[in-house]
Amino acid sequence: MIMNLNEVLTKQNLITKLVLKEGDKELPKELKVKLMRIRMAYNKIKQSFDEEVKEFSKELVSEEYETLANKADKTAEEEAKYKELTDKINLEYQEFLIQKGNEEVSCIEDTLTMEEYSDILDVNSGNNVEINGNKVSAADLLEVIYSLFVKE
Repeated sequence: MIMNLNEVLTKQNLITKLVLKEGDKELPKELKVKLMRIRMAYNKIKQSFDEEVKEFSKELVSEEYETLANKADKTAEEEAKYKELTDKINLEYQEFLIQKGNEEVSCIEDTLTMEEYSDILDVNSGNNVEINGNKVSAADLLEVIYSLFVKE
């Protein structure tokens, strides 16, 4: 299955919020295994992306930038140079993220059946979560899970 990296990272962020067991409700063994395999495949791609971002970020930061960043009392000229370098780094970083996010990656088949979704719905119906600092109701999470993963 081919997706772009942005799609994988979005799906990875969502699927990790699903619980496999809640109270006395539990997903069937086969579905747990399927979800964990999908999570692990996504996590492998995300870890690779995180490493590339870290490496790219290291390459962007020059010695001059580091010196200015660590200097407490910058002159007006140094402050202007520091801002110029910061803006340049931010633009290059954003461009890297845009290009990287559009790259195609090979990923595990992640389609859920209506029956599997029904089991997920049953166990996760009270699972309010936080995604990227935002509170998301169980209903909203499950609606997005349906739209991204269930193919009828």
